[in-house]
Amino acid sequence: MPAGPDVSDRLFNHALGTRFEDLPAATIATTRRQILDYLGVAVAGIDAEGCRAVHQMVMAWGGAPTAQLIGYGEKVPAPMAALVNGATGRALELDDVHEQALTHSTVTMVPVALAVGATQGGLSGRDLITAVALGNDLAVRLAIAVRQPLGDGTASRTMSLTYQTATLAGSVVAAKVAGATKDLMADTFGSAYSQLAGNLQGLKEGTLGVRVQQGIASFAAVLAWELARRGISGGRQNLEGGAGWFNAFHGGRFNRPALLDGLGSMFRGDEISVKPYACCKYGHNAISAVAQATALPGFDASRVARIKATIYTQDMWDLLCEPLSVKAAPESFEGPAGVAMAQFSLPYMLAAAAARGTLTTAELTDEARRDPLVMDLMRRVEIINMNKTFSPQELPEPATVTLVLDDGTELSGASSRPIGNPENPMTDEQVVAKFGWCAERLPPDRRQKLVERAMSLETVDDVQDLVALTVA
Repeated sequence: MPAGPDVSDRLFNHALGTRFEDLPAATIATTRRQILDYLGVAVAGIDAEGCRAVHQMVMAWGGAPTAQLIGYGEKVPAPMAALVNGATGRALELDDVHEQALTHSTVTMVPVALAVGATQGGLSGRDLITAVALGNDLAVRLAIAVRQPLGDGTASRTMSLTYQTATLAGSVVAAKVAGATKDLMADTFGSAYSQLAGNLQGLKEGTLGVRVQQGIASFAAVLAWELARRGISGGRQNLEGGAGWFNAFHGGRFNRPALLDGLGSMFRGDEISVKPYACCKYGHNAISAVAQATALPGFDASRVARIKATIYTQDMWDLLCEPLSVKAAPESFEGPAGVAMAQFSLPYMLAAAAARGTLTTAELTDEARRDPLVMDLMRRVEIINMNKTFSPQELPEPATVTLVLDDGTELSGASSRPIGNPENPMTDEQVVAKFGWCAERLPPDRRQKLVERAMSLETVDDVQDLVALTVA
């Protein structure tokens, strides 16, 4: 047992004491964009493989009609709403991500805040922004506090910090939105820790469980609050205790200053990257490099004889390339799980980008995944792994791609900070444009109202009005 309070005690004090007025103007603006982006990708995901099944399961279970489902419209118990809304938000791999922390957070913080806010009778835009900013900041800090060098050859990553930090930070968001006391927030955090799960096997195999697990993290955070407010106590040494998160899940590898430095003055959710491509963020530099190489007028993808890509860490190889016998096999992209496999296959990303210049939801349809040109290009992919040791601060991992044409001509591209990265950010107009094609199922007037209200979110009295607008 560590001497003195667990470091989580300071995190609770910070969360409980932070008001909307304490947020920097830049953090408010960034969080507004993140919330709009989440709403768009969640609407886009409601028909995605696996999400309809989860929706049908929740509707079959029934229960108190408390919180509304984004895109679908029905009201269900709050934990169930968080489950569905978290899964649809992650389904198309279009939700934002912190590239150094390797963690998705907005896609859990918004569903949790909306679900708990509904149980409280309403949630203002100012309170939603505050909760999401705090949750994103905490999720990123937790992830970075346990990061290790990538690609050092000692061992492959096995744990997904995404699901673990989402559950823990999401529980703080739940308690914050509910107006909990510090003791109740601690109990909520303890119950969240007791449910903690999340490994990388689904990502390695490209399964539908990846998207559902994001919903499970959201569900667990809301369930933790429901347990705590009914008197179920939680531990108090959940981070630094002998069986706390840093020891039980991460071998005691913990950098306390990384968790606490700048707490309250620097909100690390500001560093989150908005995704332009519908796949694992690790592949975005490679796609950007291909887009550069194919940008010449008159480019003909059928003339590509070889696609040579250079990556730099074993971590990227393990997630997107291993084993190549599966990740580059045409039959891997057939059937219900084919979309998820494509989203975590670097050979597919490179081939689809060479054929079409991008990788959006259009490149993941059944027809696109069976495209003979894409399948042929995938067989021509050669991947060189430099297997360097990267620190998280060096991410995102750069990529260099060369396309060799049938006459020997070489077209090359390189990328280290793709569009959406904080060093190469999307403008408000670009975020709104992405929202537009993500939410194209909605009538134009609804899309416009959603954009207007999300971009002036601090003036909205009840954010449930936004949720209602997501229903076609």
